[in-house]
Amino acid sequence: MVYLGRQGQTDWNLFKKFNGVTDTLLTQTGIAQARLQAENLRSVSFDACFCSPQKRALQTCEIIYKGPIVLDDRLAEIDCGEFEGTEETADAMKLFWQATSNGSKGTEGSKEFMDRNCDFCDMIMEDHKGKNVLIVTHSGNARVINYYFNGKPEHYDFSRSVVKNGGLLTFDNPKT
Repeated sequence: MVYLGRQGQTDWNLFKKFNGVTDTLLTQTGIAQARLQAENLRSVSFDACFCSPQKRALQTCEIIYKGPIVLDDRLAEIDCGEFEGTEETADAMKLFWQATSNGSKGTEGSKEFMDRNCDFCDMIMEDHKGKNVLIVTHSGNARVINYYFNGKPEHYDFSRSVVKNGGLLTFDNPKT
């Protein structure tokens, strides 16, 4: 089984700010969210654990899992460029998604972001087939990983969040 955890809440999540590459830390709520996931997952024996190198994800992961953690740059959140730290209004979100379509305004292009996340998922499916794998990352990455493990549906809505802060998604990881 693949267990996909989203990092716990940060101040920037709380105040609805774009948070890509800036290293923000968990709030007390974020720490409590991670502790809850640790409790929920206490009976799962993980064969591997992968985490974004960003502090908020690593904080979450270290609370959930006490074994070896592999930091993987492919799990870092999308670079929000000029939007970083600004308010996530409806208009700003529309402009952000337009900018990521071609990597303008200092953002990471959506194709590059998708490619690195799908490349990570390919590695999981090749090297960890049939294993219990914990992945701790961010909202944007969770959308792509959810897309990947749901068969890459043609009309997938990448603008829709798939997991709340501190939340968990699971995906089958068959041996064959």
